[in-house]
Amino acid sequence: MTQSATNASEAAAYYDADEVAAFYRLCWGGADIHIGRYDTGCETVAEASLAMTRYLLSLAKLRERDRVLDIACGYGGTLRELARLGCNASGIDISQVCVDEARRANDEAGLSKKVSVEVGDFHDIQSPDAVYDACVCQESIIHSTNRPRVFAEVLRVLKSGGVFAFSDILTAENADLALVNAAFERLGVQGGATPADYRRMAEEAGFEIEHAEERPGDIKTHYAKLAEQLETPPAGLSDDTVETLKASIQRWRTALAGRHITWACFIARKPQRT
Repeated sequence: MTQSATNASEAAAYYDADEVAAFYRLCWGGADIHIGRYDTGCETVAEASLAMTRYLLSLAKLRERDRVLDIACGYGGTLRELARLGCNASGIDISQVCVDEARRANDEAGLSKKVSVEVGDFHDIQSPDAVYDACVCQESIIHSTNRPRVFAEVLRVLKSGGVFAFSDILTAENADLALVNAAFERLGVQGGATPADYRRMAEEAGFEIEHAEERPGDIKTHYAKLAEQLETPPAGLSDDTVETLKASIQRWRTALAGRHITWACFIARKPQRT
C-alpha cells in the first residue's frame, strides 16, 4: 500500500511544516500533540495533556515490562510516560520533525536508551505479527483515509489478548458536516467519522470494545485555552501565522459550541486465542 493511497504523505507534510511545528511546540505544551483532560478547567494545556495521557494509560491497565507501541507518537510524551511506568516503549510517527523532537526530548529526559522512535506509517507497521502487549494512538487516526487498515494493522501486531488504547477527535452524531469540515480544514482532513463508526471499524477488524467514552467538554476547554494563548502569542510565531491560527481556532470553537465535534477514547482488546 502506497503512502499516497493512505494520505500518509500529506499528514507528514502537515506536521513537518515549520509553522505547524512551532504552533504545537509553543502552544500545546511541547511534549504532546493531543487534547488534554480538564477536571477543573484551571489546568494548563501541558498539565491537561499529561493528565489525559495518564488517564488513557490507566484505562489500558498496562503492566511493568509490557511491550507497548505508540503508532503516532508525536513528540514522544506518551512514550516517556510509558517508560516511567516500566513499560518497554517504542514509537513510530509519519513526521520526521516529530521523530527528531521525540528523540531530542527522550535524550534530555535520560530515556534515549529505553525508548526507541522511528519514522513509520501506521497503515503499514514494520513489525512481525503478535509482538506487542499493547498499542496506543492519541488523536491521529483522524489523518487516515483508510482507517480500517489502521485497525487491522494494530490487531496484527498485538499479541493474543493485547490491548489497543486510542482516542480521537470525531464528528458528533447529527452534526452539521459543513461546520466540522471548516474546523478540520487546517488539518487537511474531512469529517464524518463518529464514535459509533470507530467502534464498528474496530469490531470489524476483530477487536472487542471494553471501554468507550466521550468527553466533549475537554476539547471545548482545550480550544478555549489555545485561543487565550494566541491573544498574547509566544515568540516564535509570525504575525501571519497567528492570524491564520486565530481564524482556524474560531472555526473549531464554533463547531464545538454547537456540539458538532466530539472527543472519544476507547479500549479495544484482541481476543484471547483459545
